[in-house]
Amino acid sequence: MQPDIKHIPQHLGQYLYQQIKEPWLKAHLILDCENNNVVECKAHFIKADDDTHHAIAVSDAITALFKTLFDHGIKNETENWQRAIFTITRQGQFNLNFERDNNDEEVIATL
Repeated sequence: MQPDIKHIPQHLGQYLYQQIKEPWLKAHLILDCENNNVVECKAHFIKADDDTHHAIAVSDAITALFKTLFDHGIKNETENWQRAIFTITRQGQFNLNFERDNNDEEVIATL
């Protein structure tokens, strides 16, 4: 059973929090999509004492939840969003950003 859309960020944050077994500063869950299909879902955390990305395994259930949140967030948008990045800090603060690849071609006219 899927949780209510407003509770999905809490589920994502809890999942990340439970996967990290050492001191950390923040964690990211990144969903890459193309043509409404999940290309990749990955996660990592950053420790307070270094900037190295430490990988976190992402379950199929979390990927599906994140895709539900992504679909809900972009359903009325005209932009072609391809990526969602969920960030949580150790204090429990989180945010969700949507990104798109900038493939706009610029026409350069030479005179």
